[in-house]
Amino acid sequence: MDIPIRTVRREHGRSSWSVQADICVLGAGIAGTSAALEAAALGRKVVLVDGLPALGGQAVNSIIGTFCGLFSNGPKRFQLTHGIADGILKDLGAKGALHHNVGPMTTVVYYDEVALARWIEQKVLAAGITVLLGAVLRNAVLEGRRVQELELATRYGDVRVKAAGFVDASGDAALTYMAGLPCREPDVPLYGTQMVVLENIDEAHVPKRDAFDRRLREKAGEYGLARRQGVVFYSPGRGTVWNAHTSSPVMTSYARSVPGAER
Repeated sequence: MDIPIRTVRREHGRSSWSVQADICVLGAGIAGTSAALEAAALGRKVVLVDGLPALGGQAVNSIIGTFCGLFSNGPKRFQLTHGIADGILKDLGAKGALHHNVGPMTTVVYYDEVALARWIEQKVLAAGITVLLGAVLRNAVLEGRRVQELELATRYGDVRVKAAGFVDASGDAALTYMAGLPCREPDVPLYGTQMVVLENIDEAHVPKRDAFDRRLREKAGEYGLARRQGVVFYSPGRGTVWNAHTSSPVMTSYARSVPGAER
Protein backbone atom coordinates (compact mmCIF):
# COMPACT_ATOMS: atom_id res chain seq x y z
CA MET A 1 0.00 0.00 0.00
CA ASP A 2 1.35 3.38 -1.03
CA ILE A 3 1.34 5.91 1.79
CA PRO A 4 1.70 9.56 0.80
CA ILE A 5 4.60 11.26 2.54
CA ARG A 6 6.10 14.72 2.61
CA THR A 7 9.46 16.10 3.65
CA VAL A 8 9.70 18.48 6.57
CA ARG A 9 12.63 20.38 8.02
CA ARG A 10 13.11 22.33 11.18
CA GLU A 11 13.18 26.02 10.41
CA HIS A 12 16.71 27.41 10.55
CA GLY A 13 17.21 29.57 13.58
CA ARG A 14 13.90 28.63 15.16
CA SER A 15 14.54 27.22 18.60
CA SER A 16 11.12 27.75 20.17
CA TRP A 17 7.46 28.28 19.46
CA SER A 18 4.46 29.60 21.36
CA VAL A 19 1.10 28.11 22.29
CA GLN A 20 -1.82 30.16 23.57
CA ALA A 21 -4.86 28.99 25.49
CA ASP A 22 -7.46 30.03 28.00
CA ILE A 23 -6.33 27.45 30.55
CA CYS A 24 -2.98 25.66 30.91
CA VAL A 25 -2.91 22.59 33.14
CA LEU A 26 0.51 21.40 34.33
CA GLY A 27 0.36 17.71 35.14
CA ALA A 28 -1.61 15.11 33.19
CA GLY A 29 -2.36 12.72 36.04
CA ILE A 30 -5.90 12.00 37.13
CA ALA A 31 -6.22 15.47 38.75
CA GLY A 32 -4.82 17.35 35.76
CA THR A 33 -6.88 15.29 33.33
CA SER A 34 -9.99 16.07 35.35
CA ALA A 35 -9.21 19.80 35.36
CA ALA A 36 -8.49 19.84 31.63
CA LEU A 37 -11.64 17.94 30.66
CA GLU A 38 -13.87 20.05 32.92
CA ALA A 39 -12.39 23.29 31.52
CA ALA A 40 -12.83 22.05 27.95
CA ALA A 41 -16.46 21.11 28.72
CA LEU A 42 -17.00 24.74 29.73
CA GLY A 43 -15.84 25.87 26.31
CA ARG A 44 -12.30 26.87 27.24
CA LYS A 45 -9.28 26.34 25.00
CA VAL A 46 -7.02 24.08 27.05
CA VAL A 47 -3.36 23.04 26.95
CA LEU A 48 -2.40 19.97 29.00
CA VAL A 49 1.30 19.61 29.86
CA ASP A 50 3.22 16.71 31.37
CA GLY A 51 6.85 15.63 31.70
CA LEU A 52 6.03 11.99 30.91
CA PRO A 53 5.59 10.78 27.33
CA ALA A 54 2.06 9.57 28.11
CA LEU A 55 -1.13 10.82 29.72
CA GLY A 56 -2.52 9.55 33.00
CA GLY A 57 0.36 10.03 35.42
CA GLN A 58 0.60 7.51 38.24
CA ALA A 59 -2.99 6.42 37.68
CA VAL A 60 -1.92 4.50 34.58
CA ASN A 61 1.89 4.40 34.80
CA SER A 62 2.21 2.64 38.15
CA ILE A 63 1.22 -0.75 39.50
CA ILE A 64 -1.42 0.41 41.97
CA GLY A 65 -4.57 0.23 39.85
CA THR A 66 -6.92 1.23 42.67
CA PHE A 67 -9.30 4.12 43.38
CA CYS A 68 -9.82 4.81 47.05
CA GLY A 69 -12.18 7.49 48.32
CA LEU A 70 -14.73 7.43 45.50
CA PHE A 71 -17.30 6.10 47.96
CA SER A 72 -18.12 6.89 51.56
CA ASN A 73 -17.16 4.55 54.38
CA GLY A 74 -19.61 2.38 56.24
CA PRO A 75 -22.21 -0.19 55.22
CA LYS A 76 -24.51 2.36 53.54
CA ARG A 77 -21.99 3.61 51.02
CA PHE A 78 -22.67 6.34 48.50
CA GLN A 79 -20.56 7.94 45.82
CA LEU A 80 -18.60 10.98 47.02
CA THR A 81 -16.57 11.89 43.93
CA HIS A 82 -18.19 12.77 40.62
CA GLY A 83 -16.98 14.72 37.57
CA ILE A 84 -14.90 12.47 35.34
CA ALA A 85 -15.27 9.72 37.96
CA ASP A 86 -18.83 9.23 36.70
CA GLY A 87 -17.58 8.58 33.18
CA ILE A 88 -14.79 6.29 34.34
CA LEU A 89 -17.10 4.18 36.48
CA LYS A 90 -19.72 3.98 33.73
CA ASP A 91 -17.48 3.34 30.72
CA LEU A 92 -14.90 1.05 32.31
CA GLY A 93 -17.63 -0.75 34.19
CA ALA A 94 -19.43 -1.49 30.92
CA LYS A 95 -16.20 -3.03 29.57
CA GLY A 96 -15.67 -5.20 32.61
CA ALA A 97 -12.51 -3.27 33.45
CA LEU A 98 -13.59 -2.47 37.03
CA HIS A 99 -14.08 -4.46 40.21
CA HIS A 100 -15.66 -3.07 43.38
CA ASN A 101 -14.23 -4.54 46.56
CA VAL A 102 -16.86 -3.68 49.17
CA GLY A 103 -15.48 -4.21 52.65
CA PRO A 104 -17.19 -3.70 56.01
CA MET A 105 -15.98 -0.09 56.10
CA THR A 106 -14.17 0.81 52.86
CA THR A 107 -14.99 0.40 49.17
CA VAL A 108 -12.00 0.11 46.84
CA VAL A 109 -12.37 0.15 43.06
CA TYR A 110 -9.81 -1.85 41.10
CA TYR A 111 -9.37 -0.89 37.47
CA ASP A 112 -7.49 -2.06 34.41
CA GLU A 113 -4.66 0.45 33.86
CA VAL A 114 -4.60 -0.02 30.09
CA ALA A 115 -8.36 0.53 29.85
CA LEU A 116 -8.10 3.72 31.90
CA ALA A 117 -5.18 4.97 29.79
CA ARG A 118 -7.22 4.49 26.61
CA TRP A 119 -10.24 6.19 28.20
CA ILE A 120 -8.16 9.24 29.11
CA GLU A 121 -6.56 9.45 25.66
CA GLN A 122 -9.91 9.23 23.89
CA LYS A 123 -11.61 11.81 26.13
CA VAL A 124 -8.75 14.29 25.84
CA LEU A 125 -8.67 13.89 22.05
CA ALA A 126 -12.44 14.24 21.72
CA ALA A 127 -12.38 17.40 23.86
CA GLY A 128 -9.95 19.09 21.48
CA ILE A 129 -7.33 19.63 24.19
CA THR A 130 -3.81 20.52 23.04
CA VAL A 131 -1.34 18.09 24.62
CA LEU A 132 2.35 18.74 25.29
CA LEU A 133 4.06 15.58 26.55
CA GLY A 134 7.70 15.10 27.50
CA ALA A 135 7.74 18.78 28.44
CA VAL A 136 9.90 19.88 31.37
CA LEU A 137 9.09 23.14 33.13
CA ARG A 138 12.07 25.51 33.02
CA ASN A 139 10.54 28.78 34.18
CA ALA A 140 7.28 30.52 35.04
CA VAL A 141 6.93 34.15 34.02
CA LEU A 142 5.00 36.35 36.45
CA GLU A 143 3.47 39.78 36.27
CA GLY A 144 2.95 40.84 39.84
CA ARG A 145 1.72 37.63 41.51
CA ARG A 146 -0.03 36.29 38.43
CA VAL A 147 1.51 33.66 36.15
CA GLN A 148 1.54 34.84 32.55
CA GLU A 149 3.36 32.06 30.70
CA LEU A 150 5.44 28.93 31.11
CA GLU A 151 8.77 28.14 29.51
CA LEU A 152 9.07 24.44 28.69
CA ALA A 153 11.83 22.27 27.24
CA THR A 154 10.92 19.43 24.87
CA ARG A 155 12.88 17.13 22.59
CA TYR A 156 11.74 19.25 19.65
CA GLY A 157 12.78 22.57 21.15
CA ASP A 158 11.55 25.09 23.69
CA VAL A 159 7.87 25.96 24.02
CA ARG A 160 6.27 29.01 25.61
CA VAL A 161 2.69 28.55 26.81
CA LYS A 162 0.63 31.68 27.40
CA ALA A 163 -2.75 31.42 29.09
CA ALA A 164 -5.27 33.43 31.05
CA GLY A 165 -5.27 30.85 33.85
CA PHE A 166 -2.99 28.08 35.07
CA VAL A 167 -3.68 24.93 37.09
CA ASP A 168 -0.85 23.32 39.09
CA ALA A 169 -1.68 19.62 39.04
CA SER A 170 1.95 18.52 39.16
CA GLY A 171 1.53 16.77 42.49
CA ASP A 172 4.54 18.48 44.06
CA ALA A 173 3.77 22.18 43.48
CA ALA A 174 6.26 22.40 40.60
CA LEU A 175 4.52 25.37 38.97
CA THR A 176 4.03 27.21 42.25
CA TYR A 177 7.67 26.70 43.24
CA MET A 178 9.12 27.65 39.85
CA ALA A 179 6.99 30.79 39.90
CA GLY A 180 8.65 31.83 43.14
CA LEU A 181 5.38 31.76 45.05
CA PRO A 182 5.32 30.61 48.69
CA CYS A 183 5.12 26.86 49.25
CA ARG A 184 4.69 24.96 52.49
CA GLU A 185 6.78 21.98 53.51
CA PRO A 186 6.70 19.90 56.71
CA ASP A 187 9.30 20.34 59.44
CA VAL A 188 9.62 16.57 59.81
CA PRO A 189 10.36 13.95 57.14
CA LEU A 190 7.31 12.45 55.46
CA TYR A 191 7.58 9.26 53.44
CA GLY A 192 5.18 8.12 50.78
CA THR A 193 3.08 5.01 50.96
CA GLN A 194 4.96 1.81 50.21
CA MET A 195 3.05 -0.63 48.00
CA VAL A 196 4.02 -4.29 48.18
CA VAL A 197 2.54 -6.19 45.22
CA LEU A 198 2.19 -9.96 45.35
CA GLU A 199 1.45 -11.57 41.98
CA ASN A 200 0.44 -15.04 40.84
CA ILE A 201 -1.64 -15.70 43.96
CA ASP A 202 -3.53 -18.99 44.00
CA GLU A 203 -7.04 -17.56 44.10
CA ALA A 204 -8.48 -20.84 45.27
CA HIS A 205 -6.47 -20.50 48.48
CA VAL A 206 -6.12 -16.80 49.17
CA PRO A 207 -4.70 -16.28 52.67
CA LYS A 208 -6.73 -14.21 55.10
CA ARG A 209 -5.58 -10.72 55.97
CA ASP A 210 -4.14 -11.77 59.33
CA ALA A 211 -1.74 -14.05 57.45
CA PHE A 212 -0.45 -11.11 55.42
CA ASP A 213 -0.19 -8.97 58.56
CA ARG A 214 1.70 -11.69 60.40
CA ARG A 215 4.17 -12.08 57.55
CA LEU A 216 4.64 -8.31 57.37
CA ARG A 217 5.39 -8.14 61.08
CA GLU A 218 7.91 -10.93 60.71
CA LYS A 219 9.80 -9.26 57.87
CA ALA A 220 9.36 -5.57 58.70
CA GLY A 221 12.27 -5.47 61.11
CA GLU A 222 14.67 -6.70 58.45
CA TYR A 223 13.81 -3.68 56.30
CA GLY A 224 13.76 -1.13 59.10
CA LEU A 225 10.08 -0.32 58.73
CA ALA A 226 8.71 1.92 61.49
CA ARG A 227 5.15 0.85 60.88
CA ARG A 228 4.41 -2.84 60.67
CA GLN A 229 0.72 -2.82 59.84
CA GLY A 230 -0.88 -2.04 56.53
CA VAL A 231 -3.98 -2.35 54.39
CA VAL A 232 -4.42 -5.43 52.21
CA PHE A 233 -6.30 -5.27 48.90
CA TYR A 234 -7.16 -8.40 46.93
CA SER A 235 -8.13 -8.19 43.25
CA PRO A 236 -10.21 -11.21 42.19
CA GLY A 237 -9.53 -12.48 38.70
CA ARG A 238 -6.05 -10.98 38.54
CA GLY A 239 -4.24 -13.13 41.07
CA THR A 240 -2.81 -10.01 42.69
CA VAL A 241 -2.69 -8.73 46.25
CA TRP A 242 -1.56 -5.24 47.28
CA ASN A 243 -0.27 -4.42 50.74
CA ALA A 244 -0.04 -0.68 51.45
CA HIS A 245 1.72 0.69 54.48
CA THR A 246 3.24 4.06 55.32
CA SER A 247 6.37 4.48 57.42
CA SER A 248 6.10 8.23 57.97
CA PRO A 249 6.38 9.59 61.54
CA VAL A 250 2.79 10.86 61.29
CA MET A 251 1.35 7.45 60.47
CA THR A 252 3.64 5.73 62.98
CA SER A 253 2.40 8.05 65.72
CA TYR A 254 -1.19 7.33 64.71
CA ALA A 255 -0.60 3.58 64.83
CA ARG A 256 0.92 3.84 68.28
CA SER A 257 -2.07 5.81 69.53
CA VAL A 258 -4.48 3.03 68.65
CA PRO A 259 -4.94 0.41 71.39
CA GLY A 260 -3.35 -2.85 70.34
CA ALA A 261 -1.55 -1.34 67.35
CA GLU A 262 1.83 -2.80 66.53
CA ARG A 263 4.94 -0.84 67.58
